[in-house]
Amino acid sequence: MSFLDYLCDVTEVTPLDGYRLKVSCSDGAHGVFDMSKYLDQGDFRALRDRSVFRGVRLVAGAPTWPNGIDIAPERVRSDMVVD
Repeated sequence: MSFLDYLCDVTEVTPLDGYRLKVSCSDGAHGVFDMSKYLDQGDFRALRDRSVFRGVRLVAGAPTWPNGIDIAPERVRSDMVVD
């Protein structure tokens, strides 16, 4: 499957230890997405601060942090480990 095969929105997001996100998607999938591999890249470095990371919320179906950093829901869906 390609990245575009996962077009959907994230409908629920909960921060977990280890820079992971528990997520539910609009296609009915549930699982865990590991953000740790992104924390050395560009703006994502700010999420190393655990208090910032825990501030995640949903904006237009994408996990978004208070500083405006977000990650595409398609990336979350394609890379998450499904329950």
